[in-house]
Amino acid sequence: MERKDFILKCGQWCVSAVVGGSLLQACSTTYYATNTMNGNILSFSKKEFQEVRKDGQTRQRKFVLLRSLRLNYPICVFALGDDRYSALLMVCTHNACELNPTGDYLICPCHGSEFNNTGKVQNPPAEIDLQSFKVTHDENNIHVHL
Repeated sequence: MERKDFILKCGQWCVSAVVGGSLLQACSTTYYATNTMNGNILSFSKKEFQEVRKDGQTRQRKFVLLRSLRLNYPICVFALGDDRYSALLMVCTHNACELNPTGDYLICPCHGSEFNNTGKVQNPPAEIDLQSFKVTHDENNIHVHL
């Protein structure tokens, strides 16, 4: 293969990867929970973790996102099981890019840092764990303390 062909094929592969990644992200659904603010506490219903599908069946979401006028970035609340939750500010500690939630991870689109569902760095270049918030709950609601 000649150098020119190699460079052309590499360029085509890069464009395909970017377009394919964008399409896959567009297919996933990001869910923002309805929440209320009372003092420094964001509260939302535990039912926000239940997704009702078109066929009427329900499934549990792994996470929901919250917005607050007090913060420049959303908060991702992960359901860890057994009424345990983690709430993480969705800003990369490496270069302040907004993170993308994917399954049990938050991934930085800028440089590829990955954080698990408790905010611990799993893949550099980030070296500092995410900012987390205290989470409490009662029978019906989850409360994130800012």
